[in-house]
Amino acid sequence: MQNNVYLKTRLILTTVICSIATATYGQDASVPDGALDQIADVTDLDTIIVSARKFEEPIQHVPFSIDTLSSAQLDGAGIEKTEDLSRWVPNFNFSDSGLSFANMMNVRGIGSSSALIAPSVNFYVDGVPVPVRVFDQRFLDVESIEILKGPQGTLFGLNSQAGAVAIKTEEATAESSAGLATEIGSYGKREVSGYINGAVSDRVTARLSGELYGYDGDIRNYSFNAPNGVSSDDRSVREEYFGALSAKISADLSDTTDATLAVRYNKNDTRPTTGVWIDDPSFPRNSYNPVPKSTVDTIGSSLEIQHDLDYATLTSLTGFAYYQIDFEADLLDGFIMSEQTGFPASAFQTVGLNVRRMDEDNTQFSQEFRLNGDIGTNGQWVTGVSGFYSDFESTTDITSQFIANGAYTGDLKKTNLAAFGEVTIPVGEKLRLIGGARYTYENQDFSGNYVARPSGAIFSEAHDSSFNFVTGRAGVSYDVMPELTVYGTIARGEKPGGYLFFNQFASMGVPLTEYKSSSTWTYEAGLRGQPGIEWLHLAGSVFFNDTADEQLFTFNPISGRFDVQNADTESYGIELSVAAEPMENLQLGANLGLLHAEITGGANTTLKGNEVPYAPNLTAALFAEYRHQIDAGLFTGDLFGRVEYTHTGSRQIDPANSRELKAYNLVNLRAGWQKKDLEIYGYVENLFDESYTTSAYLTGTNPGGQNVFAGVPGKGRAFGIGARVKF
Repeated sequence: MQNNVYLKTRLILTTVICSIATATYGQDASVPDGALDQIADVTDLDTIIVSARKFEEPIQHVPFSIDTLSSAQLDGAGIEKTEDLSRWVPNFNFSDSGLSFANMMNVRGIGSSSALIAPSVNFYVDGVPVPVRVFDQRFLDVESIEILKGPQGTLFGLNSQAGAVAIKTEEATAESSAGLATEIGSYGKREVSGYINGAVSDRVTARLSGELYGYDGDIRNYSFNAPNGVSSDDRSVREEYFGALSAKISADLSDTTDATLAVRYNKNDTRPTTGVWIDDPSFPRNSYNPVPKSTVDTIGSSLEIQHDLDYATLTSLTGFAYYQIDFEADLLDGFIMSEQTGFPASAFQTVGLNVRRMDEDNTQFSQEFRLNGDIGTNGQWVTGVSGFYSDFESTTDITSQFIANGAYTGDLKKTNLAAFGEVTIPVGEKLRLIGGARYTYENQDFSGNYVARPSGAIFSEAHDSSFNFVTGRAGVSYDVMPELTVYGTIARGEKPGGYLFFNQFASMGVPLTEYKSSSTWTYEAGLRGQPGIEWLHLAGSVFFNDTADEQLFTFNPISGRFDVQNADTESYGIELSVAAEPMENLQLGANLGLLHAEITGGANTTLKGNEVPYAPNLTAALFAEYRHQIDAGLFTGDLFGRVEYTHTGSRQIDPANSRELKAYNLVNLRAGWQKKDLEIYGYVENLFDESYTTSAYLTGTNPGGQNVFAGVPGKGRAFGIGARVKF
């Protein structure tokens, strides 16, 4: 049924795109006389400038799929973190594990299904890579976000096999300005953020921003004083406190040299769920004693120096990042264990008897030198070298009455060196040829040590691995109209292999097994721009990914353990985005992603033909925003209203396809009043209070032999009001 829907929708979209192409390519760029006269107050859409290829260019010249969101778009849609972002980007799939440092994502069906494996999508803030375990944090003082799809190893390197997310923070400018925003909402949500910006001297500008966020929790946690006696139940699960501070200083060192220093600090305290029984008639609820607790501290900094050499720009980008995670959790949720054993939930509430503790820290440095310049009017070139070093250590300590007790410490030191280059050569005024490559060397030095309790027995292991590989892309783009470009690209991406940083069988003296590198060939064709209609912007693409040795986290029935298995996969699909502003006061937008992602081979033949986890066949979003100007004295300004609809299709939870999560639909409303630099608004999220699950895993079986699944529930209906003011 789903395959038929997929094929029919693909046929319809292909027909629509071809019809648009035929209608526009077969005539000149002008719109037929009188075609726009029937539309009042037509608004021209501004040309979007991006830096997806390490230099600024119009978005329609980028030879691969890219989605962008400005600060105004982020505010208008209430996008505050990666999970919100994923709902507005087709085939950009996010999986909430309950723990911010263990969330997962994939792009177009490429990406690991476990947080124990390095992701296939890397995040960058102002060009500096974000540590992979803490990519999912709240956005602070963001100017724009660019989501680059397809292998991005040519210019970004590291783990960009499926894509990259480039976050650009607001610049420090000479204009004196300040802003303040506040919001309150359901479940005790409260938030305040602000910034101040201005000139320090004739050559130095500075910007300081910060945010405080609180949330009281939305999942009930039950405590018992008897087998069926509830002593307390409170909404303490998913309680969260977040604080962030950032500073940016820009200086004109000379007439040809500029420098920007940025520093960021985040602290995130949560009481997360590690899973609720998703088939519970009273879903969602937990029974922890105590509720898990997680603290994540993150520090990041960057120094960018640009020097104008007349013929090119020389850029030095230095980055530093550090984070520390402290996590402690009750291993046994009472309701899950009750279903698995038949005993009452109260039987699993002994404090300190089943606890997992994790201490983790990571320090990383990065350095990039690059040159970029122009070739004629529409050509560019960029070349450079980069280095990256990280020192990662994680200790997992388990106290349990059911499994071996002890602490395992994994220590991974990683060195990554690369040289890269890409060139865009204009052939005439409309045609451009693109080619680029990157050579990467990576060394991983891993050691693991396990200390058992109470015996004190020690198990140690050490592994050293090196990887050499080439990634790159080649393509062509052609301006069929002044503001409309078609393109075709072939790209190769690769992600090194390695070892899990936790060994669940260390107590038995069984060492970790290395998993292999994963590589992808991507073939993509698309169009992007304005098809002769100044108030309409289209972007469409078709793609095919051929991935060898994808790193899948799954249960191996031969060894009887959870492990990483390399398997081949294929994924293909269609993406379509439309932005329109047919009248000055009306904005419309829509996007659609169709995806088929399948396991096609590998050592575990039982997986062949299964769907890739967390790769929904269909994702879609629609929004409409209308503004109406009123003249009412003190209240003169714009009234606005916005309605949003997003759809996330069904998806499998693991490579074995042991369970399919149902599709879900969310409707959000937003309305308010704005006058110049003052805005007051209210919102409703998940208007129809739809119940859904974002991720799940198999925990075991019940006495009757049926599988028991735990997962992370989505958030229910929520209300809120807020205000923003700029000075």
